[in-house]
Amino acid sequence: MVVFALTDRAERFAVGETLFLSPTPDGERGVTPVTIHASRLHQGRRLLKLDRIDDRTHAEQRAGSYLVIPYATADEAREEGEFFLHALVGREVRAEDGRRLGVVVDIMEPKGAALLEIGEAGGARRLLPFIREFVREVGEDAIVVSPPAGWEEL
Repeated sequence: MVVFALTDRAERFAVGETLFLSPTPDGERGVTPVTIHASRLHQGRRLLKLDRIDDRTHAEQRAGSYLVIPYATADEAREEGEFFLHALVGREVRAEDGRRLGVVVDIMEPKGAALLEIGEAGGARRLLPFIREFVREVGEDAIVVSPPAGWEEL
């Protein structure tokens, strides 16, 4: 099975590790435990052999699925100042002067920096690169940003 890794922790894909196969990234619609039987890199992609997935047809049926770990496990592995990008969705976004700019509606992860999609229900949405130049603080309740000149008028 070909895996597009969303983690930089290669040890997650070690032989013998148990992951959970899920149709959603948050695992809320059910998970199936799977054990890694083989793991290798091939042409820049991670290839895994998992129990419960016996052949190519079965692997193709799982295309678009996510391999997830329990939140508590991921949370324990975080270093100070690290956070999960998906946890930012729904978080309020404020300017440095305290003005509300909207909420994080989505996170896009093209090559390079992640992009915060910021907006209000039924209103305009804007993209802001998730880089130190613009993101000043990521708090539990809000993200404080200093967007470039003209960003708010887009």
